[in-house]
Amino acid sequence: MAGPQAPSIPGLSYRGFLGSGGFADVYLYESTNPVRKVAVKVLRDKSLGPQWVRRFANEANTMAALEHPYIVRVYSSGLTDDGRPYIEMAYYPEETLARAVKREPLPVPEVLRIGVQLASAVEAAHQVGLLHRDIKPANVLVDKFGDPALTDFGIASQVHEVDSPDASLSVPWAPPEAMFATAALDRRGDIYSLAATLWHLLVGHSPFEVPGGDNKPNSMMVRVRDLPVPSTGRGDVPDSLERLLKQAMSKDPRLRPATAADFARALNAIEEELRLRPTPFKVARQTEMPTPLPMPSADDGTRIRGLAVSVNPDADGTRLRGGPQAQISGAMIQPHPAREDATRLRPVNPVALPLPDDVDVAPAEPKKHRWRVLIGILVLVLVAAGVTAWILLAPKPTPPPTGLPTVSVSPGDGLGNVDTWPGVPVITSQLNGGDVTFSWTYTYPDPSDGFLVTLPDNSTTTVQDPHYSLPYNNQPVCITVEVRRASGAYISKPSELTCYPS
Repeated sequence: MAGPQAPSIPGLSYRGFLGSGGFADVYLYESTNPVRKVAVKVLRDKSLGPQWVRRFANEANTMAALEHPYIVRVYSSGLTDDGRPYIEMAYYPEETLARAVKREPLPVPEVLRIGVQLASAVEAAHQVGLLHRDIKPANVLVDKFGDPALTDFGIASQVHEVDSPDASLSVPWAPPEAMFATAALDRRGDIYSLAATLWHLLVGHSPFEVPGGDNKPNSMMVRVRDLPVPSTGRGDVPDSLERLLKQAMSKDPRLRPATAADFARALNAIEEELRLRPTPFKVARQTEMPTPLPMPSADDGTRIRGLAVSVNPDADGTRLRGGPQAQISGAMIQPHPAREDATRLRPVNPVALPLPDDVDVAPAEPKKHRWRVLIGILVLVLVAAGVTAWILLAPKPTPPPTGLPTVSVSPGDGLGNVDTWPGVPVITSQLNGGDVTFSWTYTYPDPSDGFLVTLPDNSTTTVQDPHYSLPYNNQPVCITVEVRRASGAYISKPSELTCYPS
């Protein structure tokens, strides 16, 4: 593939052009010490301003600090001979998932495996308060073993900094709250994008794309906001996976799985349902993040304002720019206010990226004195002693009723044993012809489960499948659901009252 002229980088020999994004090009180089092929991401235009140098530095530091098996590895960063910042990363010879799925949709077992692996990477980022904000098939590379690697943390931000001045979003996989400010953007936005990515891998295109139809940004945004999540249409996709993807792409973030770990557990349960070996869920015991370099102030004349919207699955090609708010055919896109309740994270060994002389970097915080560390250790010892005494003296909890089936997560999946009583059902509704079909999901389902459905007239009925249809006569139709195990006991709390139209 022909590309722009490759820059000269000390210690690296140019081997080829790999591709382009919105503001950067990626080249294949060979490192001389040690000898290996590497991918190098280079800012295309150094005149963009110091905020882009900081963006590159933050991306390098973010990816290097996470050190996760399913996140692209960063080796080093610096400036090219012509003064542009670059990031040297591991080279993944296989194509991205976006290109792979163009040939044909992926098998269900492979999608489940990739889903758990990517959920591991997303959870690792979330545990340190970092949102990726641009999960999509084009941002997932594949290594020679077939495992995915999440890349492009260029617009990643801490949870209290989601109104980044250079924020962008990829409409086909972005949650509605990112486009219409219907809710605060948080971890569940990444879970939406991850679910949309898995849906894409099963079908071959993004969930709200209309093959051969109008897929301009404004049209797709309206569909994302207003239409229910469509089914994959594949006969080999189990109903449990269809329900999970619809739940994870709910319009209301509160109805989605609360964490990427919860999403991975649900995928593992579907693997077990299909008699597949559960994919290990990998998250480090403790992860720390470097402190991001400060962005320039609003009055330095270089700040880029507004959202950038990308609809091309393989690049950041089509973008919309404007002032603090960008109007798109009646759809208002606006950054979210910063959250002030996030905990500030400590820095760890950031990748050194030289900055131009005119870029100011905030000084590092001074090291803590040794005596403070000793006091902290003493406090931890006292707290541990108090907790131990409480455990020994506290009354023992009453065990759950006998006769109820329990399920534990398989050993070696990284999750450990968890409480397996079913959680509160989460219901979605969809109009099918003249009927409204209610479907629900919940944590730790068991094949023996049945469901008590309370109908609009307060009568009840029992069903064995997690869905129920009622006639629709242009009047609101509402139900609640409880889970019933084979013992006959109703052991979940009733769901919230769910109505169509909502």
